Amino acid sequence: MKKKLWLLLGFSILIGIILTGCQSGDSKSSGSGDSDEITIRYWNNVAAGRTYLPILIDEFEKENPRIKVDLNNVNVESSEAEYQAAISDDNLPDIFSTDSFTINELVELNLVRELNDVFPKEVRAEYTEGVFDEGNASVNGDVYLFPVYKGGTYYMFYNKNVLADLGIERVPETWADMKEISTEIYELSNGSSYGLIFGGQSGWLVRAVTQLMSTELSPESGYDYENGDYKYATEGYIETMKYMKDLLENNSLSPSSLETDSTVARELFIAGQATFLLDGNWTGQLLHEDGFNDWGVVKLPTKNPDGQQYGEFRLVSNDGLYVSQNTEHFDEVKIFLEFLQENMYAEILKDGEPLIAKDAAEIDVELPFEEVNDISDIFLDMSIPVPNPVVLNPDTQDVRLELQKNAPDTDIGAILMGYLTGQIDDLEGTLQKFSDDYNEVFSEAIENNENVSREDFQFPNWTPYEPYTSEDYEELDR
Repeated sequence: MKKKLWLLLGFSILIGIILTGCQSGDSKSSGSGDSDEITIRYWNNVAAGRTYLPILIDEFEKENPRIKVDLNNVNVESSEAEYQAAISDDNLPDIFSTDSFTINELVELNLVRELNDVFPKEVRAEYTEGVFDEGNASVNGDVYLFPVYKGGTYYMFYNKNVLADLGIERVPETWADMKEISTEIYELSNGSSYGLIFGGQSGWLVRAVTQLMSTELSPESGYDYENGDYKYATEGYIETMKYMKDLLENNSLSPSSLETDSTVARELFIAGQATFLLDGNWTGQLLHEDGFNDWGVVKLPTKNPDGQQYGEFRLVSNDGLYVSQNTEHFDEVKIFLEFLQENMYAEILKDGEPLIAKDAAEIDVELPFEEVNDISDIFLDMSIPVPNPVVLNPDTQDVRLELQKNAPDTDIGAILMGYLTGQIDDLEGTLQKFSDDYNEVFSEAIENNENVSREDFQFPNWTPYEPYTSEDYEELDR
């Protein structure tokens, strides 16, 4: 990712030269009136898509025998290189999903086509509120991302079998509950089962869960929307990390958390070696696929009985589909996308993923497990729209990319794991240094961009735990 923007800029120059040449030559027409068979190339970068996309494509091709869809399930590990090569060769597929680039990057470099015709106002109204907000599926008021999912959040899953075998009838809601019940589990099982586990070697998971838990005590943890700077040495982060270490030292957190990734942690959870698992919304689907259905799901525990946490409601590129700016088959692509609008979401729900871009409760389909609705409800309660600088000044995206390129090598997840393993003694000092280093790079990125100011990143009318609306943006009068 560090050299991605510069590579893309070079590729965009090459693309511009190619396009200039193409405009002077003959172009191949493939309107919907052509009786010849048309093949649409579709690159899929979403693991779950390997299950439901072949089903959808088979049904589509039966209804539209003139249009074929060539599905290529891109290897996630090598996908960035594949997309860069495709951009360089002016050979992006007609339709693609990717987590290698942001929507703003793809639009800025004129690599993707707007989809306003596919998503007129009345169609957008069928989707979860906020999906088509600026910076989510839209840029500068135009739709560019076909939204499939609506983001994600993190949960606590519990093993019903372990609780039943040990005669425990309650699930933790607070930090105190978690320690008390986990201690009981360890003692009653003679150490064969722990209370809590998570995949500590999955840095993205540790980083996200730690931030989510910290927002209860310090809603500005991670990024302070009011003042426009990054904050990591907050009470929320400090107390969350100290709590995790206390659980580890008292046999309430499985020591396997220090050495396993999310996949292995899930396997240990299924095996009953841990009773509570911290993981993302897709975990329910994976548990079901593994044949394990004796589980439930709740919010992450809070320090206080009435504690409130929140996560950012924001789509990323891998939450939807793009159409290449240079597709020669847009008429056929549009037919396929309209088919997906009507059929894709039900198929995804059948597969057990609840966080589709539409309201799952409005789709009549038999769910594979009842907790699908629980996962959806928790997401809607936890995830809220927050201020997005790109909405008011698109150039702030360049600052974000510069920050991403030059950010400190460590992150909040690595700090927690270092603290748990004893490699970090001065927790507060380490967090403060991380904040200082991060903000230094952030300030330099702002100063290096003449079209951006610190004010662009400040939202003095932000109220924690409440959705930030279009009216709030208008109130700023910038």
